[in-house]
Amino acid sequence: MRHPACVDLPAAEGYHQLKRRNPSLLECVMTNLDSTAIANRNRSSYLKAKDAFNQKDIDLCVSFYSLDHQIMSRPSPKGRQAIQTFFEESHQTWPDIQIVVEHIVAEGSWVMGRSVTTATHTKALMGVMPTHKQIETTFWDLHRFNEDGLIVETWNLMDALAIMSQLGILPAPK
Repeated sequence: MRHPACVDLPAAEGYHQLKRRNPSLLECVMTNLDSTAIANRNRSSYLKAKDAFNQKDIDLCVSFYSLDHQIMSRPSPKGRQAIQTFFEESHQTWPDIQIVVEHIVAEGSWVMGRSVTTATHTKALMGVMPTHKQIETTFWDLHRFNEDGLIVETWNLMDALAIMSQLGILPAPK
C-alpha cells in the first residue's frame, strides 16, 4: 500500500535527509522501488521466455517456470513437465509458430501480455487437413511469479474462434 506522504517526496531529497525526516516514508519509497524492480525482473523473464519459445529453445523457455508450475486455465497436472509438453506440442502442430508480444503489463508478482501468434497450417488440426494458410490469432496470458522470479501459475485465453474461422470450420465474419 502506498504511504500517503509518498506524493510529497521532493525529487532532489537524498536518502539520509529522508531517513532523518520521515523513516516510514523512506520505507514506502524503498518498498515501491523493490516492487518496481520485481515487476521489471518478471517482465524481462516473460519476454525472454517468449523469445526462447520463438527460437524453439524449449529447455530455456521452460527454465523460466517453477518446478511446481500450474496451468490454471484448463485441467492439467502440476509441474514443469505439463508446460513443456504444451510447448513441444505447439511446435509439432505449428512448426513455424511465432509469438509477438503486443502489450505487456507487469505489477509486482504478476505479468499479463496480449500477443499475436502466426503460424502456417501444415498439419491436420480439428479434423481439417493442412491448408498451408498463414493463421493469425490473438491470445492473452497471465502469469504469477514466485519470489525467485519463476512463473508458478499461468492462465491462457486464445481466440479459438479466429483459428476455426481461418481453417474454414466456421463461416468467416461478415
